[in-house]
Amino acid sequence: MKLTAEVVVERLQENIQVSAYGNLSGRPPFGRPLLYEEGQEIRRGHFYVAEAKGICEADFYGENVCFILVSRPGEHHSIEEIPYIYVETVGSVSWVSNEVQEIFDKLEEWRESLEEIRNDDGTLEQLLQISKPVLGNPLSVVGKDFSLKAEAGQEVLPEEARIYSRESVNMEYINALKQDDTYNQMQESREVFLYPEYITGCRSYNLNLWEKDKSHYRLVVTEYEKKLTEGDRYLLECLAPYVQYIAYREEAVSQGENNSLRMIFERILTDRTADYMEISQQLMSFGWQQEAQYMCLVFQVTYLDQRNLTTNAICAYLEKNFSGTCSFPYKDDIVTFFNLTVMGVDLDSLEGRLKYFIRESFLKAGYSWVMEGHGNLRRQYVQACVALDVGSRVNPYLWIHHFNEIAFSYILEQSARRLPGYMLCHEKLRDLQKLDEQQNTEYMKTLKIYLDEHLNAMQSAKKLFIHRSTFLYRLDKIKSVLESNLDDPEELLYLNFSFRLLDTEKRK
Repeated sequence: MKLTAEVVVERLQENIQVSAYGNLSGRPPFGRPLLYEEGQEIRRGHFYVAEAKGICEADFYGENVCFILVSRPGEHHSIEEIPYIYVETVGSVSWVSNEVQEIFDKLEEWRESLEEIRNDDGTLEQLLQISKPVLGNPLSVVGKDFSLKAEAGQEVLPEEARIYSRESVNMEYINALKQDDTYNQMQESREVFLYPEYITGCRSYNLNLWEKDKSHYRLVVTEYEKKLTEGDRYLLECLAPYVQYIAYREEAVSQGENNSLRMIFERILTDRTADYMEISQQLMSFGWQQEAQYMCLVFQVTYLDQRNLTTNAICAYLEKNFSGTCSFPYKDDIVTFFNLTVMGVDLDSLEGRLKYFIRESFLKAGYSWVMEGHGNLRRQYVQACVALDVGSRVNPYLWIHHFNEIAFSYILEQSARRLPGYMLCHEKLRDLQKLDEQQNTEYMKTLKIYLDEHLNAMQSAKKLFIHRSTFLYRLDKIKSVLESNLDDPEELLYLNFSFRLLDTEKRK
């Protein structure tokens, strides 16, 4: 095992007076220390321990070595080119060399323990437990979805510094971090990243664990019991490959388990040929009974949620804080099914709890109907998707869209999928429209208000600010053009529908 000069300096200082050091930054790690004797051939890539007297810097210029120079108090002098560490001691050069060897021995023993855990199919917890004394601060492995995979020493941290937890998901922290520019820079880093303390109160070193150009996990050491150092940065890099191996191995095992509630719902949405009797039995095995009341929500997430994998954190938050809930990422959204019977709430109570969460998490949501049984679960998902899609276009400034509120707009859009609205509306209505254009009349407006006022002539005239006789004259003209007495309920419905189609066409 090789060590950087910063690691050696920091650990030497625990027992020996290190009076000065320099030219260490950016140097590659060095191998175990060798005793220097004048005139000997230099082995590159090692520490050398030597008496400070008699060392000529020019003799080693360009060599990849780091000198640990033993001097008496006050005897050291600055060196301009080569990496050096001045040690003030009355001890001998051999004694200092043995101290450095012991540093190597302890860290080599740590590395061997890491290898043993990895080779014996050990756990992330074991890796962190034996590494915590080495780095001297709490360690954790967290998912990019804000889930805590493993930790060691987190119990010493103050409550506000514990962003990650197995028991709950702190949406306040998640919402703050995903909007933070520094955090988003850290997400893309391939090197150890120092995250400042302004959100959690504690600084931390973070190292993303990349696998085939994707990173789902991060190794974190939080500054609390001792100050973070450059040596910690290097040791974190040494620990990372072992953490990465076990984290992705455990992920592969968990992905092989396919009997979860989420998998059942994903099958409902993806497999149109699924046996609904079989699916119903599977749902009942999880306590989702046939007689229960169900509702589906589809959440539209932001780009930051997709990039930072906070969709998984949102799902975890919903499942932990709303009993009788199954939430999972699907396509580019989050799909959540609520079992209102298990939850013991009605729709109004659930909406009251959800609206603040939706707003503060910068989400948009589409609500389906509440329906009984398993037979319409996929259709409820479609309803929620339609509510979110159409609602976001009709009322883009609202956060929440109910299917009931946009159903008619959806019907209008669907009716005009193959033919434009003007080709679906009442044929004679187009004649009326042309008459308005040619003679600068208001027959279309007059008819629309007449229909809106439920065929009330007096109220319609008042709304148009015209005399009743003038209105009746217009109405006779309209009936003549339409070739209708306007007394057939189906024709009246068709005319109303035609006006909505033309309005939709105009908005497009």
